[in-house]
Amino acid sequence: MARPRSFDFDTVLDKAVETFREKGFDGTSIEDLEKATALRRASLYGAFGDKRALYLSALNRYQRTKGVRLLEELNAAKTGRAAIERMFVIVLDEATGDTAGCLLANAASERAAHDDRVARCVEDNRRRVEGALIAAVLRGRSDGSVRVRGELRVAARFLFAVILGVRALARTGCGRAELKSVCGEALRTLE
Repeated sequence: MARPRSFDFDTVLDKAVETFREKGFDGTSIEDLEKATALRRASLYGAFGDKRALYLSALNRYQRTKGVRLLEELNAAKTGRAAIERMFVIVLDEATGDTAGCLLANAASERAAHDDRVARCVEDNRRRVEGALIAAVLRGRSDGSVRVRGELRVAARFLFAVILGVRALARTGCGRAELKSVCGEALRTLE
């Protein structure tokens, strides 16, 4: 008979998220995950399956926590423009802070082209964020804080592309001031 598990799944997944964010999928070894989670290989495999299955679980955990918090912050903004500005601040903080950036953005560049399940997670995230951006632009049109000519979906996809671009530029060494000017230029398209 198997012993009952004596660890919290979410805590383990949160530690795996941070490890995968820092090192990427390919750069993370099972030893890294053992060290980060304080679990042995057999416990990790028993609970989650192989490294890929743990990675997929970490991606889902990241979406359920970080993604939900981001959407809550956007919805709490007073105007549509304030919601978009808030998103750019969050992206700038992640891209230039002590964290390793967005796990889903990292997954998009590292794994999505080679792994259909990762690609689906990345696509689900893109749709969710674009939906939030569409809602913010729509709200901004209503409250007068945003003026967008043309299709809302295209405007939202443009803003999402800027977000991904800011994350990528940060990895190439661009500083916060440079990245902030890129975000400012994107915001000017809403005037």
